[in-house]
Amino acid sequence: MVTAEAAGGDSGGGPSPAATTSGGGVTAGAVPSSAVAAGTAAATDPKAALAASAEVMRKAGSARYTLSAPDGLEAKPGTGFANWATGPAAIEYLTDAPNTRIRVRLVGNEAYLGPTEQAAAGVGEQVFWVKTPFLMWRRPFYPQLAMAMDPVNQLTLATTGRLSTVGTEKLDGAEVTHYRAVTDVTAVLGAIPDLTEEHRPHVESTLKKGGETYTLDFWLNAKQELLRFREFGANDGEDKAVTVTYSALGTAPTMTPPTRDSIRMSPDLDQFLDPSPAMTGPGSEAA
Repeated sequence: MVTAEAAGGDSGGGPSPAATTSGGGVTAGAVPSSAVAAGTAAATDPKAALAASAEVMRKAGSARYTLSAPDGLEAKPGTGFANWATGPAAIEYLTDAPNTRIRVRLVGNEAYLGPTEQAAAGVGEQVFWVKTPFLMWRRPFYPQLAMAMDPVNQLTLATTGRLSTVGTEKLDGAEVTHYRAVTDVTAVLGAIPDLTEEHRPHVESTLKKGGETYTLDFWLNAKQELLRFREFGANDGEDKAVTVTYSALGTAPTMTPPTRDSIRMSPDLDQFLDPSPAMTGPGSEAA
């Protein structure tokens, strides 16, 4: 059984919290788009701005990221790398919780758990991975994490929704433009990378618990770079939004599926797990 904080840690196989910028807060009090000076992202209509950003992010191909979520959600604050330059898109995730020794890697529609490099070395082990069963996709954590894997997909999806320009805001002291798209859950489902027909009904059921429509928020700088992405379902509301902040575009490593000789069985993870009964991240079905 995968127990508390089994979704990652702050060491090994990914950036430390200090290595990935937090993204800072968004200053309240958006300026109406009509008041935004020419030359900023808001000078372009929302559809064109999001399409331009999709191209910028496509060229970047990868990024570091931080994930934040309010208390009470399966998704826990953490850091990682995302790489969408060459298929399939991939992401690695480590929670911010201290003394956690397990990380998550998603490559396309396959998910794996494994000890961080430091944790494995601490007990004389080589790095290994345990493949999680497809039932994991029934838990909100995995669709949420998969949505952060490929921001190009999310930006492209947004151009098909009901679009608006919220206005200009400050993010880490820089002016950004906040765009919003509202789209139906079927479109959100279609934007998850490499989702198989086997996984699709489980992910759809999970997403529909959040609502029949989803709000997607994007914060773009003047270079049309996506700095922040947020999503929440109509049933959940903004208070339960999951937010991803991207940084260091183009610097993330390539992440591939684990090799066959590095795949182990779930009991091999036991020595790395926190004994706490509280559940987080992947949940009990992971092992």
